Amino acid sequence: MNKLWKWLKRLIVTIVVLLLVAVIGTTILLQQPQFGAAPSEEEMVSLLESPQHTGEKFQNPGGITTTMSFGKGLSLIPTMLSDEGEKSPTGSLPIHRLDWDSRSSLADTSTRVTWLGHSSFLLEMEGKTILLDPMFGANASPVGFMAERFPESLPITAEQLPAVDLVLFSHDHYDHLDYPTILSIKDKVGQFLVPLGLGAHLQHWGVSKDKIIELDWWEEVTLLGLELACTPSQHFSGRGLMDRDQTLWCSWVIHGKRKKIFFSGDSGYFGGFKKIGEKYGPFDLTLLECGQYNTLWTEIHMLPEQTFQANLDLKGKALMPIHWGTFQLALHPWFEPVERLSVAANAQPNVPVVTPIIGQSIELGTPLPQEKWWREYMTQ
Repeated sequence: MNKLWKWLKRLIVTIVVLLLVAVIGTTILLQQPQFGAAPSEEEMVSLLESPQHTGEKFQNPGGITTTMSFGKGLSLIPTMLSDEGEKSPTGSLPIHRLDWDSRSSLADTSTRVTWLGHSSFLLEMEGKTILLDPMFGANASPVGFMAERFPESLPITAEQLPAVDLVLFSHDHYDHLDYPTILSIKDKVGQFLVPLGLGAHLQHWGVSKDKIIELDWWEEVTLLGLELACTPSQHFSGRGLMDRDQTLWCSWVIHGKRKKIFFSGDSGYFGGFKKIGEKYGPFDLTLLECGQYNTLWTEIHMLPEQTFQANLDLKGKALMPIHWGTFQLALHPWFEPVERLSVAANAQPNVPVVTPIIGQSIELGTPLPQEKWWREYMTQ
Protein backbone atom coordinates (compact mmCIF):
# COMPACT_ATOMS: atom_id res chain seq x y z
CA MET A 1 0.00 0.00 0.00
CA ASN A 2 2.86 2.39 0.86
CA LYS A 3 4.49 1.69 -2.50
CA LEU A 4 1.22 2.42 -4.32
CA TRP A 5 0.75 5.66 -2.39
CA LYS A 6 4.32 6.76 -3.16
CA TRP A 7 3.76 5.98 -6.84
CA LEU A 8 0.51 7.98 -6.87
CA LYS A 9 2.21 10.95 -5.18
CA ARG A 10 4.99 10.92 -7.76
CA LEU A 11 2.43 10.74 -10.57
CA ILE A 12 0.47 13.68 -9.11
CA VAL A 13 3.63 15.75 -8.65
CA THR A 14 4.71 14.96 -12.24
CA ILE A 15 1.32 16.00 -13.64
CA VAL A 16 1.34 19.24 -11.61
CA VAL A 17 4.88 20.07 -12.78
CA LEU A 18 3.95 19.39 -16.41
CA LEU A 19 0.85 21.59 -16.09
CA LEU A 20 2.89 24.39 -14.57
CA VAL A 21 5.48 24.14 -17.32
CA ALA A 22 2.70 24.24 -19.93
CA VAL A 23 1.03 27.26 -18.32
CA ILE A 24 4.31 29.15 -17.89
CA GLY A 25 5.42 28.26 -21.42
CA THR A 26 2.11 29.37 -22.91
CA THR A 27 2.21 32.61 -20.93
CA ILE A 28 5.72 33.39 -22.15
CA LEU A 29 4.77 32.50 -25.73
CA LEU A 30 1.69 34.74 -25.69
CA GLN A 31 3.83 37.65 -24.54
CA GLN A 32 5.81 37.51 -27.78
CA PRO A 33 5.18 40.55 -29.99
CA GLN A 34 3.66 38.67 -32.92
CA PHE A 35 0.49 38.11 -30.90
CA GLY A 36 -0.19 41.85 -30.89
CA ALA A 37 -1.91 43.79 -28.13
CA ALA A 38 -5.38 44.47 -26.79
CA PRO A 39 -6.99 47.91 -27.18
CA SER A 40 -6.38 50.26 -24.27
CA GLU A 41 -9.17 51.20 -21.84
CA GLU A 42 -9.51 54.53 -23.62
CA GLU A 43 -9.80 52.82 -27.00
CA MET A 44 -12.32 50.33 -25.63
CA VAL A 45 -14.77 53.16 -24.95
CA SER A 46 -15.21 53.79 -28.68
CA LEU A 47 -15.31 50.07 -29.50
CA LEU A 48 -18.19 49.53 -27.07
CA GLU A 49 -20.23 52.12 -28.97
CA SER A 50 -20.18 49.99 -32.11
CA PRO A 51 -23.47 48.28 -33.04
CA GLN A 52 -21.34 45.22 -33.81
CA HIS A 53 -20.10 44.96 -30.19
CA THR A 54 -22.02 43.04 -27.52
CA GLY A 55 -20.16 44.62 -24.60
CA GLU A 56 -17.85 41.60 -24.49
CA LYS A 57 -16.87 41.04 -28.12
CA PHE A 58 -17.67 41.79 -31.75
CA GLN A 59 -20.25 39.59 -33.44
CA ASN A 60 -21.81 38.77 -36.78
CA PRO A 61 -25.49 39.66 -37.19
CA GLY A 62 -28.05 36.87 -37.01
CA GLY A 63 -26.37 34.81 -34.31
CA ILE A 64 -23.91 33.19 -36.71
CA THR A 65 -21.73 30.58 -34.97
CA THR A 66 -18.06 30.72 -35.96
CA THR A 67 -16.76 28.09 -33.52
CA MET A 68 -16.57 24.50 -34.78
CA SER A 69 -17.76 21.85 -32.35
CA PHE A 70 -15.46 19.16 -30.96
CA GLY A 71 -17.41 16.50 -32.84
CA LYS A 72 -16.97 18.30 -36.16
CA GLY A 73 -13.28 18.66 -35.45
CA LEU A 74 -12.95 14.92 -34.90
CA SER A 75 -14.64 14.26 -38.25
CA LEU A 76 -11.73 16.00 -40.01
CA ILE A 77 -9.03 13.71 -38.63
CA PRO A 78 -9.26 11.00 -41.34
CA THR A 79 -8.90 13.58 -44.10
CA MET A 80 -6.04 15.29 -42.28
CA LEU A 81 -4.16 12.01 -41.99
CA SER A 82 -4.87 10.92 -45.55
CA ASP A 83 -2.36 11.36 -48.35
CA GLU A 84 -5.18 11.64 -50.88
CA GLY A 85 -5.67 14.96 -52.61
CA GLU A 86 -2.96 17.32 -53.79
CA LYS A 87 -3.26 19.72 -50.87
CA SER A 88 -0.17 21.67 -51.93
CA PRO A 89 1.73 21.87 -55.23
CA THR A 90 4.41 19.26 -55.79
CA GLY A 91 6.74 21.98 -57.09
CA SER A 92 6.93 25.72 -57.60
CA LEU A 93 4.07 27.52 -59.31
CA PRO A 94 4.68 30.15 -62.02
CA ILE A 95 5.36 33.62 -60.72
CA HIS A 96 6.05 37.04 -62.19
CA ARG A 97 8.88 38.75 -60.33
CA LEU A 98 8.27 42.45 -59.72
CA ASP A 99 11.16 44.80 -60.40
CA TRP A 100 9.93 48.19 -59.30
CA ASP A 101 12.76 50.13 -60.93
CA SER A 102 11.97 48.72 -64.38
CA ARG A 103 8.19 48.82 -63.94
CA SER A 104 6.31 50.66 -66.68
CA SER A 105 4.80 54.00 -65.78
CA LEU A 106 1.05 54.34 -65.33
CA ALA A 107 -1.17 57.27 -66.23
CA ASP A 108 -2.64 59.13 -63.27
CA THR A 109 -6.10 58.24 -64.57
CA SER A 110 -5.43 54.48 -64.66
CA THR A 111 -5.84 51.62 -62.19
CA ARG A 112 -3.46 48.66 -62.05
CA VAL A 113 -3.93 45.62 -59.79
CA THR A 114 -1.13 43.18 -58.93
CA TRP A 115 -1.81 39.92 -57.07
CA LEU A 116 0.94 39.29 -54.52
CA GLY A 117 -0.46 35.89 -53.54
CA HIS A 118 -3.23 34.73 -51.20
CA SER A 119 -5.22 37.90 -50.33
CA SER A 120 -2.40 40.42 -50.75
CA PHE A 121 -2.53 43.05 -53.47
CA LEU A 122 -0.61 46.02 -54.74
CA LEU A 123 -3.13 48.52 -56.10
CA GLU A 124 -2.04 51.52 -58.13
CA MET A 125 -5.04 53.79 -58.50
CA GLU A 126 -4.93 57.26 -60.02
CA GLY A 127 -1.34 57.89 -58.99
CA LYS A 128 -1.67 56.40 -55.49
CA THR A 129 0.03 53.23 -54.23
CA ILE A 130 -2.10 51.03 -51.98
CA LEU A 131 -1.54 47.65 -50.31
CA LEU A 132 -4.42 45.33 -49.43
CA ASP A 133 -3.77 42.84 -46.60
CA PRO A 134 -0.01 42.80 -47.31
CA MET A 135 1.48 39.51 -46.14
CA PHE A 136 5.11 38.88 -47.12
CA GLY A 137 5.94 36.42 -44.34
CA ALA A 138 7.04 32.81 -44.76
CA ASN A 139 4.38 31.42 -42.42
CA ALA A 140 0.71 32.24 -41.92
CA SER A 141 1.04 31.47 -38.22
CA PRO A 142 2.72 32.81 -35.06
CA VAL A 143 5.41 30.12 -35.24
CA GLY A 144 7.88 29.27 -37.97
CA PHE A 145 6.97 25.66 -38.70
CA MET A 146 3.25 25.90 -39.52
CA ALA A 147 1.28 27.08 -42.57
CA GLU A 148 4.35 27.57 -44.74
CA ARG A 149 4.17 29.63 -47.92
CA PHE A 150 4.26 27.57 -51.12
CA PRO A 151 7.78 27.50 -52.61
CA GLU A 152 8.92 30.63 -54.42
CA SER A 153 5.48 32.27 -54.30
CA LEU A 154 6.62 35.77 -53.34
CA PRO A 155 6.92 38.14 -56.32
CA ILE A 156 8.51 40.98 -54.35
CA THR A 157 9.79 41.36 -50.80
CA ALA A 158 8.55 43.97 -48.34
CA GLU A 159 11.97 45.59 -48.40
CA GLN A 160 11.82 46.01 -52.19
CA LEU A 161 8.55 47.91 -52.12
CA PRO A 162 8.51 51.65 -52.84
CA ALA A 163 6.85 54.23 -50.61
CA VAL A 164 3.23 53.25 -50.00
CA ASP A 165 0.47 55.83 -49.66
CA LEU A 166 -2.12 53.64 -47.96
CA VAL A 167 -2.46 50.16 -46.44
CA LEU A 168 -5.84 48.51 -45.83
CA PHE A 169 -6.34 45.52 -43.54
CA SER A 170 -9.50 43.40 -43.36
CA HIS A 171 -8.88 41.58 -40.04
CA ASP A 172 -6.14 40.38 -37.73
CA HIS A 173 -5.58 36.72 -38.70
CA TYR A 174 -2.00 35.72 -39.45
CA ASP A 175 -2.50 35.14 -43.16
CA HIS A 176 -3.67 38.76 -43.50
CA LEU A 177 -1.94 40.74 -40.74
CA ASP A 178 1.71 39.69 -40.49
CA TYR A 179 4.04 40.98 -37.79
CA PRO A 180 7.33 40.76 -39.78
CA THR A 181 5.65 42.49 -42.72
CA ILE A 182 4.56 45.42 -40.54
CA LEU A 183 8.10 45.82 -39.20
CA SER A 184 9.40 45.96 -42.78
CA ILE A 185 6.89 48.42 -44.24
CA LYS A 186 5.73 50.64 -41.37
CA ASP A 187 8.24 53.44 -42.02
CA LYS A 188 7.40 53.68 -45.73
CA VAL A 189 3.59 53.78 -45.30
CA GLY A 190 1.71 57.06 -45.16
CA GLN A 191 -1.58 55.83 -43.67
CA PHE A 192 -3.13 52.61 -42.34
CA LEU A 193 -6.89 52.05 -42.64
CA VAL A 194 -8.24 49.23 -40.45
CA PRO A 195 -11.44 47.94 -38.81
CA LEU A 196 -12.15 48.77 -35.17
CA GLY A 197 -9.62 47.56 -32.61
CA LEU A 198 -6.97 46.38 -35.04
CA GLY A 199 -4.94 49.56 -34.57
CA ALA A 200 -3.79 48.30 -31.15
CA HIS A 201 -1.72 45.60 -32.86
CA LEU A 202 -0.10 48.14 -35.18
CA GLN A 203 0.74 50.52 -32.33
CA HIS A 204 2.26 47.63 -30.38
CA TRP A 205 4.53 47.01 -33.37
CA GLY A 206 5.73 50.59 -33.62
CA VAL A 207 3.24 52.27 -35.95
CA SER A 208 2.46 55.82 -34.89
CA LYS A 209 -1.14 56.28 -33.74
CA ASP A 210 -1.60 59.31 -35.99
CA LYS A 211 -0.99 57.07 -39.04
CA ILE A 212 -3.91 54.76 -38.15
CA ILE A 213 -7.59 55.31 -38.94
CA GLU A 214 -10.10 52.80 -37.54
CA LEU A 215 -13.59 52.44 -39.03
CA ASP A 216 -16.77 50.57 -38.21
CA TRP A 217 -19.01 48.89 -40.78
CA TRP A 218 -20.62 51.36 -43.21
CA GLU A 219 -18.31 54.19 -42.19
CA GLU A 220 -16.66 56.11 -45.00
CA VAL A 221 -13.58 58.28 -45.39
CA THR A 222 -11.98 60.23 -48.23
CA LEU A 223 -8.20 59.90 -48.46
CA LEU A 224 -5.80 60.91 -51.21
CA GLY A 225 -8.73 61.74 -53.46
CA LEU A 226 -10.19 58.24 -53.06
CA GLU A 227 -13.47 57.33 -51.39
CA LEU A 228 -13.15 54.33 -49.09
CA ALA A 229 -15.87 52.48 -47.20
CA CYS A 230 -15.51 49.87 -44.46
CA THR A 231 -18.18 47.29 -45.25
CA PRO A 232 -19.37 44.13 -43.47
CA SER A 233 -18.06 40.61 -43.83
CA GLN A 234 -19.05 37.43 -42.01
CA HIS A 235 -15.99 36.16 -40.21
CA PHE A 236 -14.18 36.38 -36.84
CA SER A 237 -10.88 37.59 -35.38
CA GLY A 238 -8.16 36.72 -32.88
CA ARG A 239 -4.42 36.05 -32.70
CA GLY A 240 -4.07 34.28 -29.34
CA LEU A 241 -5.99 32.07 -26.93
CA MET A 242 -7.99 34.79 -25.14
CA ASP A 243 -8.68 37.48 -27.74
CA ARG A 244 -11.25 35.92 -30.04
CA ASP A 245 -13.50 38.56 -31.65
CA GLN A 246 -11.91 41.43 -29.74
CA THR A 247 -11.24 43.28 -33.01
CA LEU A 248 -13.61 43.79 -35.92
CA TRP A 249 -13.38 42.17 -39.39
CA CYS A 250 -14.52 43.83 -42.61
CA SER A 251 -14.45 44.16 -46.37
CA TRP A 252 -13.51 47.32 -48.30
CA VAL A 253 -14.89 49.46 -51.10
CA ILE A 254 -12.22 51.47 -52.94
CA HIS A 255 -13.70 54.12 -55.23
CA GLY A 256 -11.57 56.28 -57.47
CA LYS A 257 -12.76 58.87 -59.95
CA ARG A 258 -12.97 56.28 -62.74
CA LYS A 259 -12.84 52.78 -61.26
CA LYS A 260 -14.38 51.01 -58.29
CA ILE A 261 -13.01 47.88 -56.59
CA PHE A 262 -14.42 45.60 -53.88
CA PHE A 263 -12.08 43.65 -51.59
CA SER A 264 -13.77 40.93 -49.54
CA GLY A 265 -11.15 40.04 -46.94
CA ASP A 266 -12.41 36.74 -45.45
CA SER A 267 -16.11 35.98 -45.34
CA GLY A 268 -18.78 33.35 -45.48
CA TYR A 269 -21.59 33.98 -47.93
CA PHE A 270 -24.23 36.26 -46.42
CA GLY A 271 -26.86 38.84 -47.27
CA GLY A 272 -24.41 41.66 -46.72
CA PHE A 273 -23.00 41.24 -50.23
CA LYS A 274 -26.33 42.21 -51.76
CA LYS A 275 -26.61 45.25 -49.47
CA ILE A 276 -23.09 46.36 -50.41
CA GLY A 277 -23.90 45.90 -54.10
CA GLU A 278 -27.06 47.97 -53.76
CA LYS A 279 -25.27 50.78 -51.94
CA TYR A 280 -21.91 50.91 -53.75
CA GLY A 281 -22.14 48.77 -56.89
CA PRO A 282 -21.56 48.10 -59.66
CA PHE A 283 -17.85 47.30 -59.28
CA ASP A 284 -15.31 47.18 -62.09
CA LEU A 285 -13.53 44.35 -60.26
CA THR A 286 -14.33 42.27 -57.19
CA LEU A 287 -11.51 40.56 -55.30
CA LEU A 288 -13.41 37.74 -53.60
CA GLU A 289 -12.31 35.02 -51.21
CA CYS A 290 -12.26 31.60 -52.87
CA GLY A 291 -10.23 29.09 -50.93
CA GLN A 292 -9.50 27.51 -47.52
CA TYR A 293 -13.12 26.40 -47.25
CA ASN A 294 -14.88 23.29 -45.96
CA THR A 295 -18.55 22.36 -45.60
CA LEU A 296 -17.98 22.40 -41.83
CA TRP A 297 -17.15 26.12 -41.77
CA THR A 298 -19.11 27.72 -44.60
CA GLU A 299 -20.26 30.40 -42.15
CA ILE A 300 -16.79 31.98 -42.29
CA HIS A 301 -15.34 30.89 -45.66
CA MET A 302 -17.33 30.75 -48.90
CA LEU A 303 -17.49 27.76 -51.18
CA PRO A 304 -16.47 28.62 -54.78
CA GLU A 305 -20.07 28.54 -56.02
CA GLN A 306 -20.97 31.03 -53.29
CA THR A 307 -18.07 33.22 -54.36
CA PHE A 308 -19.58 33.47 -57.83
CA GLN A 309 -23.00 34.31 -56.38
CA ALA A 310 -21.43 36.97 -54.15
CA ASN A 311 -20.03 38.66 -57.24
CA LEU A 312 -23.51 38.72 -58.77
CA ASP A 313 -24.89 40.21 -55.54
CA LEU A 314 -22.19 42.88 -55.62
CA LYS A 315 -22.89 43.68 -59.29
CA GLY A 316 -19.29 42.92 -60.18
CA LYS A 317 -18.33 43.34 -63.83
CA ALA A 318 -15.33 41.03 -63.36
CA LEU A 319 -14.41 38.61 -60.57
CA MET A 320 -10.95 37.66 -59.35
CA PRO A 321 -10.67 34.73 -56.89
CA ILE A 322 -8.28 35.30 -53.99
CA HIS A 323 -7.22 33.45 -50.80
CA TRP A 324 -5.80 30.50 -52.75
CA GLY A 325 -2.55 29.40 -54.37
CA THR A 326 -0.14 30.45 -51.60
CA PHE A 327 -0.84 28.63 -48.32
CA GLN A 328 -2.49 25.34 -47.36
CA LEU A 329 -4.98 26.36 -44.65
CA ALA A 330 -7.70 23.82 -45.46
CA LEU A 331 -7.95 20.25 -46.71
CA HIS A 332 -9.03 20.64 -50.33
CA PRO A 333 -6.58 20.32 -53.26
CA TRP A 334 -4.71 23.57 -53.84
CA PHE A 335 -6.24 24.06 -57.30
CA GLU A 336 -9.82 23.05 -56.42
CA PRO A 337 -11.11 26.57 -55.57
CA VAL A 338 -10.41 28.06 -58.99
CA GLU A 339 -11.50 24.88 -60.79
CA ARG A 340 -14.88 24.88 -59.06
CA LEU A 341 -15.27 28.60 -59.62
CA SER A 342 -14.58 28.14 -63.34
CA VAL A 343 -17.35 25.55 -63.56
CA ALA A 344 -19.78 27.87 -61.78
CA ALA A 345 -18.84 30.70 -64.12
CA ASN A 346 -19.67 28.63 -67.21
CA ALA A 347 -23.33 29.32 -66.49
CA GLN A 348 -22.69 33.09 -66.67
CA PRO A 349 -20.10 33.57 -69.43
CA ASN A 350 -20.71 37.31 -69.50
CA VAL A 351 -18.93 37.66 -66.12
CA PRO A 352 -15.19 37.11 -66.66
CA VAL A 353 -13.21 35.24 -64.00
CA VAL A 354 -9.83 36.95 -63.86
CA THR A 355 -6.93 34.57 -63.19
CA PRO A 356 -3.49 36.17 -63.34
CA ILE A 357 -0.48 34.27 -62.05
CA ILE A 358 1.05 35.56 -58.82
CA GLY A 359 2.86 38.83 -59.45
CA GLN A 360 1.12 39.51 -62.76
CA SER A 361 -0.30 43.03 -63.08
CA ILE A 362 -3.60 43.81 -64.76
CA GLU A 363 -4.81 47.22 -65.85
CA LEU A 364 -8.53 47.85 -65.64
CA GLY A 365 -10.00 48.85 -68.96
CA THR A 366 -7.73 46.49 -70.89
CA PRO A 367 -8.26 42.76 -71.67
CA LEU A 368 -8.06 40.80 -68.40
CA PRO A 369 -6.23 37.43 -68.14
CA GLN A 370 -8.51 34.39 -67.98
CA GLU A 371 -6.03 31.62 -68.79
CA LYS A 372 -6.36 28.39 -66.77
CA TRP A 373 -2.62 28.30 -66.10
CA TRP A 374 -2.89 26.16 -62.96
CA ARG A 375 -3.94 23.10 -64.96
CA GLU A 376 -0.36 22.65 -66.18
CA TYR A 377 0.73 22.20 -62.54
CA MET A 378 -1.94 19.72 -61.44
CA THR A 379 -0.67 16.18 -61.07
CA GLN A 380 -4.07 14.59 -60.47
